[in-house]
Amino acid sequence: MSCLCRTLHIYIVYLGDKPIPFIDVTASKCIPMLRLLFIIIITFLINPANAEFSSEYLIKKLSEAEDYLRVKPSTSSKILKEHLNDIGQLSIKDQLTWHQNLLRASISLNDLTQVENTVIVMLSYPELEKTTDKFVSLLSSLGIFLRRSGHPHESILLFNCGLKQPIKNSKQKISLLISKGNSLSYLERYSQANDMYAQALKIAKKDNAKILISAIYNTLGIMAIKEEDYALAKKYLIDALQLSQNISRRSGQTVAGLQLLRLSILTNEPILYERLHYRISRLILASESEVRKAYLFWIENAHQVSKGKELSVQEKDILVKKLKLIESTSIGLYNQLVDKLAEPLGVMSTPIIKEYSTYQGDLLNQIHQCKVSK
Repeated sequence: MSCLCRTLHIYIVYLGDKPIPFIDVTASKCIPMLRLLFIIIITFLINPANAEFSSEYLIKKLSEAEDYLRVKPSTSSKILKEHLNDIGQLSIKDQLTWHQNLLRASISLNDLTQVENTVIVMLSYPELEKTTDKFVSLLSSLGIFLRRSGHPHESILLFNCGLKQPIKNSKQKISLLISKGNSLSYLERYSQANDMYAQALKIAKKDNAKILISAIYNTLGIMAIKEEDYALAKKYLIDALQLSQNISRRSGQTVAGLQLLRLSILTNEPILYERLHYRISRLILASESEVRKAYLFWIENAHQVSKGKELSVQEKDILVKKLKLIESTSIGLYNQLVDKLAEPLGVMSTPIIKEYSTYQGDLLNQIHQCKVSK
């Protein structure tokens, strides 16, 4: 059989991390040889070595996504969703870890649609309820999802279910206690909520878990503002801010700083405002959170009004738009701004009465270890 090919080379080139075969044929009429090459290429593309490489690549991307979870959850979410259809070749444990991290990122981003979709997928794994940390993550995320969707009673059932599990990671227990406290606070059962936070703080201090301690201080400070105990709120929030600064935790600094800036308006402490504003505003403007930027905008305008400025119609219109953005994420914060700051700013808004409803979906029926469906 004759062939007109004089010289033929096969190269392996890389597109990112992906190997691609490349053929260099110096003559174009080498049909028999090209057929052979076609077979070689197909074999190359489906051989086990390439599948093994893909698994290693996915594990690398999983690790990368985990690194971004706290500092930039949007990047973590993007990585995990981009490769979501490829994870079937991973072990069941790694697949569940992938979904677990996507849950965490989606909660941070308040992406409730993705939370619900990921929960549905995780519940399809028979191994889930045998893997305590993954199962607890699902219960925690689903509980947060239900509270934010207006079903606080069912969320408490899920947090209670999580607390009954044989949890080895104390951080998970602390997170469940904080989340249960948040649901109780949502229901305005403040005394019970504070009990949950106190339990969480005791465990966090025992473990010297500084990130969680600062988060609990922030939560207790926000609770004290709701109850108009401003002196106690200031103490907790300053503790949270200082601890967050010591451990270089930006999110903790922005939460504490925003609350202290609002507190400076409520207690008429302009010196406190001036001391904090530059540093905290830079952190917020550099963040991805449009809600926090809207919150900052409200506080900055309230400060200007407290100094005698009269807002224009255009400025008031922007305040209304920012308030609607806040409402979409936190009715509680929306109501606090309307209650204390709207009238001095000349913004006409009324508090939203929280409405609770029974969850009508099927997700709770798929959780068998605890009785969480009604």
